Amino acid sequence: MTTEGRRRTVRELEREFNRLFVRRRFNALQIARRLDPQIEPASYSVLAILQQDGRQRMTSIARQLGIGKPTLSRQLATLAERGLVTKDTDPLDGRAQLISLTQEGLERLQSAQRERAERYLAMLETWEETDIETLSGLLSKLNRTYADFDAEQGPSYGEEEVRP
Repeated sequence: MTTEGRRRTVRELEREFNRLFVRRRFNALQIARRLDPQIEPASYSVLAILQQDGRQRMTSIARQLGIGKPTLSRQLATLAERGLVTKDTDPLDGRAQLISLTQEGLERLQSAQRERAERYLAMLETWEETDIETLSGLLSKLNRTYADFDAEQGPSYGEEEVRP
């Protein structure tokens, strides 16, 4: 049974997440503009997933982002036109495509990330290093908790589980 105090605390956490996510969307817009003014802000997340996890199927990317295939397909078409990603036929399944970052895409993404890291460094200048470490550790713990919870809940958005 959950106490009312815990419920209030979790509601306040949810409000802070909302504020953070609004800021994150604004940051994504800024980064996307630095990468290429023609791409959507949400495309930054596509590029970041490819950077972190490497080449993968479109279904895997869509699942990680919680978006539909038509939305992702439109983003990927723009990213490919702009020379930031490539789409190749999956040798294990000719109907599927494998998406990869191009060298140019990687370089432009890393450049934008360096700029953002410098912004964070300046923004957090007044913070104690231990506070930054604590926040990073707690966010890492939260991300693991999300992943574990989602794995227990099964596929979302009414889709079958697809393995990359």
